Amino acid sequence: MGPFIMAFSIVLFLLVMQFMALYMTEIAGKGLDAKTLLQLFYYAGARLVVMAMPVSLLAAALITLGGMGEHYEIAAIKSCGISLFRLSMPLLVFAVFLTAISLYFSFYSIPRANLKFFSLLYDVQRKKAEVAIVPGYFYSDIDGYIIRISDKNKESGMMYDFLLYNHSENRGNVDVIYADSAKMMMEPGYVQLRLVLYHGSRYEEMRPEQGVNNYPFGRTYFDSLYYRISISGFEIERTDESLFSKHQVTMIKDSLEKAITRFEKKIVREKKQFQVNLNTYNGLDSTLLKPLGAAAATAQDTQFIQITLAQNEPFITKINHVNTIDALNRAIGNTRSLRSNLAFRVTEQEDTKKQHNSYLYELYSMYAIPFNCLIFMLIGIAFGAIIRKGGLGLPSLISIVFFVIFYMLLAQGKRFSKDGLMSPLMGALLPIIILTPVAIASLYQATTDASLFDESVRDSIRDKIGMFFQRIFSRKKT
Repeated sequence: MGPFIMAFSIVLFLLVMQFMALYMTEIAGKGLDAKTLLQLFYYAGARLVVMAMPVSLLAAALITLGGMGEHYEIAAIKSCGISLFRLSMPLLVFAVFLTAISLYFSFYSIPRANLKFFSLLYDVQRKKAEVAIVPGYFYSDIDGYIIRISDKNKESGMMYDFLLYNHSENRGNVDVIYADSAKMMMEPGYVQLRLVLYHGSRYEEMRPEQGVNNYPFGRTYFDSLYYRISISGFEIERTDESLFSKHQVTMIKDSLEKAITRFEKKIVREKKQFQVNLNTYNGLDSTLLKPLGAAAATAQDTQFIQITLAQNEPFITKINHVNTIDALNRAIGNTRSLRSNLAFRVTEQEDTKKQHNSYLYELYSMYAIPFNCLIFMLIGIAFGAIIRKGGLGLPSLISIVFFVIFYMLLAQGKRFSKDGLMSPLMGALLPIIILTPVAIASLYQATTDASLFDESVRDSIRDKIGMFFQRIFSRKKT
């Protein structure tokens, strides 16, 4: 339990930091309080628990059994007639227990954590950054106002050569305030921005009275001026979480299954509607046509029955009076309309299929990812018995290698299934399909007392490879 808790804490911390690094540019500079930051990290950690469990089990098994093998405890146990499978039974029971917990997390806890995380992240993204005025630049993040300063004292917060443009009435530069220095304070709750300006003047162009063509202009000099600006968007406004509940990563298992059923019905309905729409273009009156004879109908060398127009049909009489140019123009117009309709329908069906594959992959991965706990435990037991090396060195290296493989297989399976290159079921099971033979082969090596990582074995392999290349080069010279 000690190595597992240690490995789980480290892996989960690294996964959370790697995941949060994707959104750091959107979080930084927003002046978030400690509670909001802790909520973000808590929800991010909750959604990554299932990802951290397999590699944590692998590292724990490697450290435990590797240490036992290093001190010849496994050899002593085997000499008493206890097999490696019986020795590892408590670890396998523990892995099954964690697999059950991971399934529950995957079905219910992770979708809720995703819902909480992405809804809170959306609110943080909408929140404006803190008022950070840089000297020499125009600051326009406050709606209706533009501020510019030439210098700023970082210790006292005093700003110099303060220039404020009031555009709240959308009339241009009709209200301008200049001050030698100014100080800025944010009201509690981010409701108002309070400014104290020293030694300056205000230039204001008044609104003309109705029916009067003059434009009065006012100039005011002041030693100190208190000015308040109403601000919005600098505080977090929580959005209704139900707006995010329709995405596949925020749906629990039952809701996801219902959504997949709706998608399947929608695909069938769109296909039927597509066929109905095509009837306006390919519908032919069969009474105008008749087959040449029974021989043509039973011919085996053609897929379609050869047909021709009867000479005594009224259609022949009508077609003689049709303007050929008008008929061609109508045919071209119908063909273009059919091509546009086909292109639109194909694109619509491809988008629906991709979305359907995303929902299917999410459902299958709810089952597939937790079962990797068993696969990684088997690999950890086998490699721990083979390498016979405890501590954090070689076990950590092997754990990192397998986790990178596991993460890459997950990413590729997800991408292939969404793009239609692989079925969603195969995409979700891709890590299990690839790593299960590795687990079986390594277990076989461990139960047969293989010494794959012994120094003598490595030297023997190196000598054989060297002799092989020597033979090749000697043949080339002769």
